[in-house]
Amino acid sequence: LTYRRFRKQTQYVTLQEYDEWNARYEETLRRRRGKWEILLKESGLSPSSEGGPVRFPPKSTKVKRYVRKGIPPEWRGAAWFWYAGGQKMLNKHPGLYDELVKKGNGLVSPDSELIERDLHRTFPDNIKFKPDTSPGAQRLSKIQQQQMETPIVQQLRRVLVAFSLHVPKVGYCQSLNFLAGLLLLFMSEEKAFWMLYILTHTHLPGTHEVNLEGSSVDQWVLMMSVRESLPGIWAKIGGDLDGSDFDPDSARLPPVTLCTSSWFMSGFIGSLPIESVLRVWDCLFYEGSKTLFRIALTIFKTGEPQIRAVNDPMEIFQVVQTIPRRLIDAGAIIEACYRRRNGFGHISQETIDQRRQDRRDAFAAERAAIAKGGVRASKDDQALRNHFGGPLQLHGHHDFSRKFKKILVKT
Repeated sequence: LTYRRFRKQTQYVTLQEYDEWNARYEETLRRRRGKWEILLKESGLSPSSEGGPVRFPPKSTKVKRYVRKGIPPEWRGAAWFWYAGGQKMLNKHPGLYDELVKKGNGLVSPDSELIERDLHRTFPDNIKFKPDTSPGAQRLSKIQQQQMETPIVQQLRRVLVAFSLHVPKVGYCQSLNFLAGLLLLFMSEEKAFWMLYILTHTHLPGTHEVNLEGSSVDQWVLMMSVRESLPGIWAKIGGDLDGSDFDPDSARLPPVTLCTSSWFMSGFIGSLPIESVLRVWDCLFYEGSKTLFRIALTIFKTGEPQIRAVNDPMEIFQVVQTIPRRLIDAGAIIEACYRRRNGFGHISQETIDQRRQDRRDAFAAERAAIAKGGVRASKDDQALRNHFGGPLQLHGHHDFSRKFKKILVKT
C-alpha cells in the first residue's frame, strides 16, 4: 500500500496515533474492497482480471458514494485514469509521449535544470524515490545520485521534461514534481504524463503558469467561499489580519493565502497526511475541481476552534499551516466534507467555474486599464504580485503592508 511507503511518524502525528488509526483503517480497506468487487460484477466488469480492472462503472449516485468512501488502493490508479478522462487523451494523441521523451533526451534548458534540481527532493521519505544507503553514509554528489537513481526517479525526469516541452506556457513549476511523483506510484509514466496534463488544465487551470494567475484566481474564489460559509473564521483571517475589511473587487488577496495557495498547487501533498491526500484525489478525479474548495473549507471548519482562539494575528499563519497536517483520519475528513449539516457538498462545480471566470474577467479588465493608462508599478509590488499571479492593484495602499512582506519571505 502506497501510504505504507511513507514515514509513519511526523512532527504532527505520533507513532502511537498512526498505529491506532492504521489498525482501524486496514479493516475499512478490506471491507471496501469487497463492496467494490460486488459493484464491478454488477456492472458486468471483472475485478479479478490480470493487473486489475481497466474499466469502471459509469458515473452514478451509487458509484459516487463508493468513490467518496475510498477506491481500493490497488485499483486507484486505473480508476483515476478512467474517471478523469485519461484514456480519451491517450487515444487522441497516440505516440505523442514517446516523441516528447525522445525530443527531451539530453536536452539542456532552463526548465530541465530546474527539474534536475527538484528530482531528488521529491518524496525523500518514500523508499521508491530514495536508493538504499548505509546508515552514516556521506552525502552523495550529483553524479553519484544519478548513478544510484531508482527507476521511478528516472520516470519522473522523463515525465516532467516531456510536460515542459508539451506545455511551454507552464514549462516546469515547483510542485509539479510532487504531483507527477504521486501519479507514478499508481500508473505507468505515459498515463502519469496525461494525468498531469489533466490536473493542470482541467482541475487547476492556470495555476502553474509563469504568472500564477490561476493560483490567484482560485485563492480569491476560496476566500469568497470562506467569507460566505465560515464567517467566524473569516473574522480572523479576512482582510489584512488587522481588522480591515476585504474588498472583493480588489486585486489584493488576504495574507493567509500565502499558506492556502500551496494546498491547491500541490493538491494537498505535504499539507495533509498521504492517505488523506489519496482520498481527496479519489473525489477530485471523479467529481472535479470543486473537491479542492470543499476540502479546503473542511480544513478550516475542522480547525475553527484553534483559529478563533488566536489572539495575535501573526499566529494565524502557523495555525493554518498546522491544522491539515494533523488530519490523519482520511475517512473523517471526507465524512466532514460531505456531511449534510455543516458540510460543503452543496458547493457546485458551476459555482466554482462561474466565480473563476468572473475573477479572470476582472484581471483582464485591469490589464487592459494598465495598458491603456500606461501605469507603472514598483519592482517591490511586482515581486509580490508575481507570487500570486494576476495584475497589480492600482489604487489604495500596496498589495500587502510592509509587516507582511517579512512574513512572505519567511514563508
